[in-house]
Amino acid sequence: MSFQFTTETFIIFLGGVIGAFLKDILTDGCIELPYISGKKLSLGFLGGWMLGGFAGYFIDGSFVTAAMAGYTGSSIIQSIMASATPTPSSPAVAIPDLIKQICAEYGVDSELAIRVAKCESGLRPNAKNTNAPDSIDRGLYQINSKWHPEVSDAQAYDPTFSIRFFCQAVKNGQLNMWDASKSCWNK
Repeated sequence: MSFQFTTETFIIFLGGVIGAFLKDILTDGCIELPYISGKKLSLGFLGGWMLGGFAGYFIDGSFVTAAMAGYTGSSIIQSIMASATPTPSSPAVAIPDLIKQICAEYGVDSELAIRVAKCESGLRPNAKNTNAPDSIDRGLYQINSKWHPEVSDAQAYDPTFSIRFFCQAVKNGQLNMWDASKSCWNK
């Protein structure tokens, strides 16, 4: 099947646009534009739209298929890209060393920082806990998207940023941000 741009094609791709738009608006209330952060590429709304349009066009020529694929498109693309990104064979070994190094810069107790990270994420920088669609705990220190909208996903999942965030919070007397897991790390 060759690709031809017609009125029908436009309507099918419009389904992808609508699906991607609904996904972004219902998920976080705004349209996510493509961006590159470090080694991470996010195609955002445009990725969902394009995947939705092409899926609808090539699968069954359906507006509905395009809308559904547009809705799930950006999530699918991020999952594929995340699985294609090589991860260190034993990140739990390197993370404590990174925590110790950054804590030394800030003058923060590294053993406390390691205990909190173990309790919050199991020392996994990619840890994610969805509380509600607008409240997701992300990264080593489970930085919440609702309470910290200024922290992007890329930042929250970046171990260096996450550790610095924790250290700055401790320096500011805000260790209580991790009170939910206090019974685990306060031993």
